[in-house]
Amino acid sequence: MNNAPPWLTQALALVDPDAQRRLVSEHRHELDATVAPAFKGEADRQLRADVRRSLQVAALIGEVAAWRQDDRDLALSLLAEANARAIGLAEYERAIQLYDEATILYRRHGTPVDEARAQVGKVGALAFLGRYAEAVQCWQWAGPILEEHGQWQPLATMTMNLAIMFARKGEDAAALDYFNQAAALYEQLGEAGRAGWLWVQHNRAWVLRNLGQFEASIAACQDARQGLLALGQPTEAARAQQILALTYFVMGRYNEALENLDQVRNVFAADGRQRDALLVDLFTSNCLLQMRRFAEVLDTCRQVRSVFASLGAHDVAAKAILNEGVAYAGLHGFDQALRSLEEARCMFAELGNRPWMASAELEEAAVLRLNGNAAGSLEAAQRCEQVFGALDLPLERAQACLVAAQAAMALGQPEESQAWIERAVSISTGMDVASLLFQGHHLMGTLAVQRGDLAAARQSLQQAIDQLERLRGRLMVEFRADFLEDKQTVYEEMVSLCLQLQDPLAGLEYAERAKSRALVDMLAYRLNLGIEIRDPADLPYVAELRQLREQRDLLYRRWQGGREELKARGADAGGEGWQNIEQDVLALENRITRLWHKLLVRNADYARDAALWRVQTEPIQPYLDHETALLEYYAIGDQLIAFAVTGQEVRVLQLEARLSQVQTLHRLLRLNLEAVPRTPAQRIPRLTANAQALLRQLDDLLIAPFASTVGRGYRRWFIVPHGVLHYLPFHAFHDGQGYLLQRHLVSYLPGASLLRYCLEPRAHGQGLLALGHSYEGHLPYAVDEARAVAAITGGDAFLEDEATPQRLRDLGQEYACIHLATHGDFRPDNSLFSGLALAQQWLTTLDIFGLHLNASLVTLSACQTGRSAIGGGDELLGLMRAFLHAGASSLVLSQWPVEDRSTARLMQAFYTNLVAGQSKVEALSTAQQQFIGEGPAGMEGEVTSHPYFWAPFYLVGDPGRL
Repeated sequence: MNNAPPWLTQALALVDPDAQRRLVSEHRHELDATVAPAFKGEADRQLRADVRRSLQVAALIGEVAAWRQDDRDLALSLLAEANARAIGLAEYERAIQLYDEATILYRRHGTPVDEARAQVGKVGALAFLGRYAEAVQCWQWAGPILEEHGQWQPLATMTMNLAIMFARKGEDAAALDYFNQAAALYEQLGEAGRAGWLWVQHNRAWVLRNLGQFEASIAACQDARQGLLALGQPTEAARAQQILALTYFVMGRYNEALENLDQVRNVFAADGRQRDALLVDLFTSNCLLQMRRFAEVLDTCRQVRSVFASLGAHDVAAKAILNEGVAYAGLHGFDQALRSLEEARCMFAELGNRPWMASAELEEAAVLRLNGNAAGSLEAAQRCEQVFGALDLPLERAQACLVAAQAAMALGQPEESQAWIERAVSISTGMDVASLLFQGHHLMGTLAVQRGDLAAARQSLQQAIDQLERLRGRLMVEFRADFLEDKQTVYEEMVSLCLQLQDPLAGLEYAERAKSRALVDMLAYRLNLGIEIRDPADLPYVAELRQLREQRDLLYRRWQGGREELKARGADAGGEGWQNIEQDVLALENRITRLWHKLLVRNADYARDAALWRVQTEPIQPYLDHETALLEYYAIGDQLIAFAVTGQEVRVLQLEARLSQVQTLHRLLRLNLEAVPRTPAQRIPRLTANAQALLRQLDDLLIAPFASTVGRGYRRWFIVPHGVLHYLPFHAFHDGQGYLLQRHLVSYLPGASLLRYCLEPRAHGQGLLALGHSYEGHLPYAVDEARAVAAITGGDAFLEDEATPQRLRDLGQEYACIHLATHGDFRPDNSLFSGLALAQQWLTTLDIFGLHLNASLVTLSACQTGRSAIGGGDELLGLMRAFLHAGASSLVLSQWPVEDRSTARLMQAFYTNLVAGQSKVEALSTAQQQFIGEGPAGMEGEVTSHPYFWAPFYLVGDPGRL
């Protein structure tokens, strides 16, 4: 454009489209054949920087064509718009129409080279729509013409588009060959071909990943991304980053995959490329499937399939349907899973996409085994393995081998299963794919156990656990519990194996490696889970989270307050209006949860550190003195075992109790407890007798076996439950003579590895902070309780309107004791929103993660504050975990709804004992024992002796003195 008139140079530099159009219009009589090509170059340049601007320039070219009445200018306008719609907006059907219209115009003018050039973008659009045969026909016609006339740049682009088509079909070897041809064509163009060469590199990385060449794929992505950014093509750089993310995903580097995908999505969304952003969501759903976040995957895939099916992009829609099927299988909806997977497979078959068709069939094979059809599973997996082998797809082939191995094992064919496993492990070892290696070594270990080769079993199970913990270590900490949910069998088998090998210490170590690890990680690495700006890029996430939380709090208080008012009047609290509000609340909570997770993923630097992959258990015995023992329970299927740990030894017992027995007793006990508030006082003694009978059965099953060991000589006990045992009041177990707390001082831990973090000396604040809130008058004794506790300890009390979450945030780190007396709400559906009702707003688990406390003791005197949702790896999700993370050395919590009058008396006695110098566990135990028998002053002993009144409260963490 060195010879361009000054006005054209000025027009090309203008950013304002209206000003640009006015300037061109003023010079319409000077328009010649150079103007439209100049603006076409500008439209192409803007295509990968600002697609909306590219479309505006394309429209201007159309006006130039109208002013000049030149079809060739109009063809350029059509091509510019087609490129923007195909590459920028994923509107492939419309783009193909525009390419065809331009082709017809060039054909009228008898210019075959221009006609061939018009087919370049069409090949890419056809490939994306799965119209592969048409794409090949275009290339076969146009390619030779472009080559004959030395049109190297369009030939290179068309060759790259053809390579992308083969990659989409899963024919990666052919795709790699065409990518290499395209790269060579761009290279011979020198600097003019630099951008195209970079595009080839990031697309070529896609194929290299599929072929298992991960390091080469990563290098190609990084080179392409840096080069494209230097050329001012941020959206193309984002595409390279997207492929990098997918490579990280295959390698098991899940957090890096999620972090990169989120960054890519932001780039596309900012440029108005909403369909590209939605496609990123589909890729993200692959990661979320590994985290077992199935509901989220289903939401995403329904949206993706709807949008892309309407665009005619049936291969993308089919991939979304395939992910839906996998999600349904994860939720044990096997019939729905098979329907979705069959639909996806049929769609891929119609498109002629063999590898994706086989991928859908392989997922069907996995579901068939889970649904009891192992023979059908094996047959399908064998077919898939042959397809993937013929197409040279090693990752998919290894996956097929593992599905076949599991099916053969289910059919009682150990030799065939072993052969399939060895093939899978051999392939996976060459690529170092942790997810496949975990499955392979686990299956090897299981087979070794079955044939009695315990040494080989231990080696294989150890290798499996190493790979599993490597994957787990690559995750943001809040995703780890869900990830481990379906992978506990490997730990159970290893614990069982250690017991067979008479190695109880190793068994205890693996039991600990299996449970409550996320909280240990939070404490060990001092992870910050608060909603805070750690980087300027965090600002929009934090701002949106704060806005959403304010909306949720207002809506939730309206919903809760309205329901309470209706209940008080005896009216229907479940009407349609309140149900609508409830659905709005749940929708907001889901948005908050997902956005918070994105913020945490962005700041999970620890997930990149290879040194943190392997779980390190903390020592236990050094923290147990001569009067203290620790009992840790662990479930292997329905079998319960227990480790008795003292400073001198570790013993293990296989209990006669079955987990199913304990679950039944727990249900009966809960029914008894729930009946107490509705039962007249004169009938309470009968319920007490029934409760004691149930508690005695639990004592016989879970405590009596230790009578001859830690039952004697060890006054203080730490109880580490497992699974449903977390919901049992061990301290209230009855041996026929009395309750356990009358024989031992009982405190609890979510996991034994937390002992160190709770007991190690640390600096605490001073005095007591009490917040009391009556929950709009529903709990009048809560305010009296907070006032009395502050008076007993000489602490500070903030009541009713002064008892705000902000007060706790501002003052909490200054106090050694924090007492919260109010209404509590346990949310098993989303523990992030379990909370305490304070003035102005709720204090939820999410809020507590952002607190910074120096407390020796936090008492949550409210209903069910100690109830937690039990996640994968026996992770306890709720208020307990959040307060321990925030800095509490110990907590007093409640297991079930509490009566506020008796709770106020119990808490006054507890703090009186603390002030008298008793340890925390002694003070609580002494206060509880006052209810057994005559009861506290002013209350009926026969009534309050029922465990309902005194047993809900228990101590977690450091049992020592303040």
